[in-house]
Amino acid sequence: GRLRGLDSHLSYRIGLRTFSASESRSVIGVGDAYELPAVPGLGFLKPDQSSLWRFKAAYVSGTPKSRARGAAGPHGTARREALAFVPGPVVSRLETEELLAAEAAERATVAEPAEKRSVFDIAVAGLAGPGPAAHQVWLPPLDVPDTLDHLMPDLAVDADLGLVSPTWRARGPLRFPIGTVDMPREQRREILCADLSGAAGHVAVVGAPRSGKSTLLRAMVTGLALTHTPREVQFYVLDFGGGTFTGLRSLPHVAGLGSRSEPDVVTRIAAEVTGIADAREQFFRANGIDTIETYRTRRAAGEVDDGYGDVFLVVDGWSTVRADFDDLEPDLQTLAQRSLTFGVHLMTSATRWMDYRSGIRDILGTRFELRLGDVMDSEIDRKLAANIPADRPGRGITPGKYHFLGALPRIDGDARPASLGAGVAALVGAVRDGWHGPAGPKLRLLPTRVLLSEIRAMAPDSTQVLLGINEKALAPVGLRAERDPHLLVFGDGQSGKSNLLRTYMTEVTRLHTPLTAQLFVVDYRRANLGEFPDEWVADYATNAETAASLAGGLADFLRDRLPGADVTPEQLRHRSWWEGKEAYVFVDDYELVATSQGNPLEPLVPLLAQAVDIGLHVVVARRSGGSGRMYDNLVTALRDLAQPGILLSGDPSEGALVGQLRAVPALPGRGRMLTRDGYHVVQVGWTPSVHTS
Repeated sequence: GRLRGLDSHLSYRIGLRTFSASESRSVIGVGDAYELPAVPGLGFLKPDQSSLWRFKAAYVSGTPKSRARGAAGPHGTARREALAFVPGPVVSRLETEELLAAEAAERATVAEPAEKRSVFDIAVAGLAGPGPAAHQVWLPPLDVPDTLDHLMPDLAVDADLGLVSPTWRARGPLRFPIGTVDMPREQRREILCADLSGAAGHVAVVGAPRSGKSTLLRAMVTGLALTHTPREVQFYVLDFGGGTFTGLRSLPHVAGLGSRSEPDVVTRIAAEVTGIADAREQFFRANGIDTIETYRTRRAAGEVDDGYGDVFLVVDGWSTVRADFDDLEPDLQTLAQRSLTFGVHLMTSATRWMDYRSGIRDILGTRFELRLGDVMDSEIDRKLAANIPADRPGRGITPGKYHFLGALPRIDGDARPASLGAGVAALVGAVRDGWHGPAGPKLRLLPTRVLLSEIRAMAPDSTQVLLGINEKALAPVGLRAERDPHLLVFGDGQSGKSNLLRTYMTEVTRLHTPLTAQLFVVDYRRANLGEFPDEWVADYATNAETAASLAGGLADFLRDRLPGADVTPEQLRHRSWWEGKEAYVFVDDYELVATSQGNPLEPLVPLLAQAVDIGLHVVVARRSGGSGRMYDNLVTALRDLAQPGILLSGDPSEGALVGQLRAVPALPGRGRMLTRDGYHVVQVGWTPSVHTS
């Protein structure tokens, strides 16, 4: 019944035993096939309209019957043969028969070896001849990955370029091979090439765990390293994939590498790359460079050079950024949206496409999708993604809906994944030994301690109150006291609060003289007692009574400086209606000062809003513990005035303490500073105590 419309085009009809006579008639025209005995292979052949032949098919799936060298009779005995008449001695008939039987038995015992192949296999082997084989429609499966030396067979050491592939280098900047792509409809395979020189300069590699994401990213890094010099490309790596990039740390092209266990290095790398993009934006404007292509051309001609080539920020494990470094994600997204113009690229991996927010997923132009945990997450082709083998890391699909197999980052021709670590080490050694030029730029880390004198040496003419160096540019950072008169500091014990106050006071002594500024210190624990000469310290309060006297007397004095109705706008602009000293109030351990019994500094609160006009500056340092539950008029007023704040080491569970920033555990002196100019990670300058031997 399934042959309707097709039977008129069939010349030969074969009917084996059928289930019914009607089925037999539909095939061979008669019901004889239904009456065949239940013996496999019996059937009828109808070659034309008038002929019908019964046959028994040969069985070719089993081994052939064993054959003896001698001929045997129907009952297994040797067949008698006719004896030719030969003149000779007379032999009796009985003796002749016995001789023939013995010879036949001897021949029967010399049997051929048992045949284990089927008749079909023997026939196929016999048909194989010396002629050309038939064209294979399908190529072998993508099982064995290529190595980079197979994809770049002309690798050689150049005196100026190091270990490089001249052929791939001649194809243009940022073009390199990373694997093999299978094109079954075209019946060919081609080299999978990545081109990061244009709008597709950001990379996303998505795949389930153990699908080969980190290996593919390493292949891309090493592929670029084998086609460019350390001056042309630099890599900053955030290795959240289990330490797979550790072997590339010594690669001359790698400027810095940080892991999940090194949060300071991670944030420093992000700040360094952001700083490179910011500096390059100003460099392009100053030198009349419109695009990165123009910069590459002019840099190759020796006309311009900012010290960097194309910079790649490699993030192996984007989900870790969102989970453990959530404050970095918006910065990286902002960086990616503008950085391609300045030659800064983002190279990432994730387990799902949903790990990327839509704002950054749309600008990841170069995409490779490996095996996914759920094929419904595929953004290329769900049906095609379901065909990716689960036991072949490195297999994936391209946006063009072709299967590919990523290359291994090695140049020793060994495709065994078990020895990949040794292969990567050999590649790094070969690249390092082949490069004889100057070393590329390396990551500059924020120091764990920097002296205030060193900070001053970086900006000897600064009129700011220098407090430390920032992470982004490792440059001095400070406050303009005439614009931001107050400062709020939070930090746990041993986080560096007292040192920060001492550094601030030391800067006041640099910018002023005792005739233009005075220090008022509230320090119940006497951490800074005796640090400054008496000519600078107008009052030093160590308990509630002396603190109340200090605040009350200072408030009464400064209240006279408030501008009256007769003050002109010109006087307000230049603050010339009064003469005297600036008053700097420093409060350490504020949690001991403002208690449930009262706050002796309450008289200063009404003057905070007009502090710039009357020369008042208040710097308050408090423990971060309990700060989120604190309701204090002085601290609330400083927050309402949007005064700068510094968060040293603390507990994140206290919530937002300065703006939207939470405290995090950090090294002593390491903090996050929020001002009107933005947010900075800073290392506060260390000011040694005069009592330290």
